Amino acid sequence: MRSYQLFRISILTWLLSLNLHAQSARLLIERGPAPIKLGIAGSVGGNYIIEQSSNLGAPGSWEFLLGLTLTKTSQQWTDSSSLMLPQRFYRLVSLAQPPETTAINDFRLIDHEGKSRELYYYSTQRAIVLMFSDSASAADPQRISVIKDLRDQFGSQGVLFWMIDANPQDSRPSLTAQATTSDLNLPILHDRAQLVARALGATATSEVIGINPSDWTVFYRGAIDDRVGSEVRPATQNYLATALANFLSGQVVSVSRTVPQGHSINLVPRRATSYSADIAPLLQNKCVRCHSPGNIAPWTMTNYEAVRAFSEPIKTEVLAGRMPPWHADPLYGEFTNDVSLKPQEARMLLDWIHDGSPRGDGPDLLANEFVSSPPVTNYPLAWPPELGQPDFIVTIPRQSIPATGEVNYKYPQVTAQIPSNVWLRAAVVLPGNTRAVHHSLVFTGSLLEVVLNAGGLNGFFAGYVPGANPVAFPAGTGKFLPKNSSLTFQMHYTTTGKAETDQTKLGLYFMQSPPPLELLTRAAATLNISIPAGAQEYEREAEMIPSATKDVWLYEMSPHMHYRGSRFKYEAFYPNGTSEVLLSVPKYDFHWQALYRLTEPKRLPAGTIVRCTGAFDNSAQNPDNPNPAAAVAFGEQTDDEMFIGYLNYSVIP
Repeated sequence: MRSYQLFRISILTWLLSLNLHAQSARLLIERGPAPIKLGIAGSVGGNYIIEQSSNLGAPGSWEFLLGLTLTKTSQQWTDSSSLMLPQRFYRLVSLAQPPETTAINDFRLIDHEGKSRELYYYSTQRAIVLMFSDSASAADPQRISVIKDLRDQFGSQGVLFWMIDANPQDSRPSLTAQATTSDLNLPILHDRAQLVARALGATATSEVIGINPSDWTVFYRGAIDDRVGSEVRPATQNYLATALANFLSGQVVSVSRTVPQGHSINLVPRRATSYSADIAPLLQNKCVRCHSPGNIAPWTMTNYEAVRAFSEPIKTEVLAGRMPPWHADPLYGEFTNDVSLKPQEARMLLDWIHDGSPRGDGPDLLANEFVSSPPVTNYPLAWPPELGQPDFIVTIPRQSIPATGEVNYKYPQVTAQIPSNVWLRAAVVLPGNTRAVHHSLVFTGSLLEVVLNAGGLNGFFAGYVPGANPVAFPAGTGKFLPKNSSLTFQMHYTTTGKAETDQTKLGLYFMQSPPPLELLTRAAATLNISIPAGAQEYEREAEMIPSATKDVWLYEMSPHMHYRGSRFKYEAFYPNGTSEVLLSVPKYDFHWQALYRLTEPKRLPAGTIVRCTGAFDNSAQNPDNPNPAAAVAFGEQTDDEMFIGYLNYSVIP
């Protein structure tokens, strides 16, 4: 065996002399028992790669093994994995330039506790370490012990550690069980569509990536240390710890890339994708409603060329979880108006973009000549085609909006001159000026009565908010409007840089006869809001009982906060002592205030408590925050705050 190893080394030395004939760098081998120790001799600051081959006769047999920058004229490295192989050949590659730095795109995932984790939010950290994992690796006590030690050593120095589980067989509850069993006390992010693993090119469950938040570049990638597989022995080369220590002290990260030693990530096999048959229909179904001429999106999906030109921004928005605009946690509830991309859809779309967005064969289903009926100029620029023309329209007096400054809310009142009582199957607010109208609510009585349900009023009829998608009231329900009712419009205007006017309208859609059930709108809300300046996690809660004496059908939920709102959750606490999450919005977005309609109405027993919990982010890390230095209280303006959990339901007779 010894003679064979020496023979291998003598062959290797000959190979190196051919490979590096014109270069001063040398690869040195310590002759002795395995594991093999290599030395690199060269100029300080030189950048090198060590490659290995176990079969020189096979084409393309050379594989990456180590990437490093010399910090002294000679450095040594031990190839621990050589213990597992009968033979191994090495060669040294000298790089004329430093390796190109890789920047990490923003991404957003939900962790095992249901919290939203967005990479770029944590720009104030000194370093961020991503560690890929699955249920098997998370159960390895040695690996967990090493990770805990790293967290304890570097967490206090401003290093953030995340684990990312991209195994399609692992579920969120299994991640929660992992965290509880291991007592790890680290976020485990669920990459259920494998978008992040694919975007980062992660290949193994033990792979770690060290990121510099100042420019989002990678300073280290590979194994945590030099232990191979699940062997129980002390590490002799602590790659990640050394890289972090060097990076935090401003020194060169000498060993910047190694080979991860865990088992392969079980990536879902890619399938052949056609723009004509797969991508265009997906975009038509999920995106064209907004990305069509005259609608609210900043660009239109009118053909393949338009999509290809915006393919990289599409990738960016999907990875960051901003598009399509849907913010409900998929673990809880099913909703009829869910526009999110399912995991296989998101994976297919990003794989297609990664391949260069090929056109392929077949018709361009987004082009007008292949669209049976071109996209209608849709709401909020016209009455929704699904509902048609209203039976009665109420129009507010013309409102004047100044060119600049903050505009106080306006409350024009208009009498709906309908001579008899009516039941409504739908009510839709149509903004008269989409540039200036931020939102509008229509109700009878005062807003405070509507928010706090004073006197049991059911005064809310309709609203226009960012992201509104007006539909008919739930089947079998309607809202009662007395004859000649006085309606109040709450109008929130924003300035555009020039003087504007507006005449918002309310469209009322009548029913021919009273419905079986009356649709009620109530809210769990609180006025007790006092957010300190700079507070990153200011929590609030409110609750209400839809009916103390009768069961109810719950149809819809709509959380409402302002710019500092960060998350919102609805939970039902039943009289029998059990509870469940009805809706969780881990990343609340003021710009897209959705009404979440349940696919199947939820029966809530009499006495059920609906509790809303949430949090506000008044820090500078919140990109929508108008003033992190200001304390914030309840108020109507968007730079004030609200905490309201609307519910639409009916009492069951």
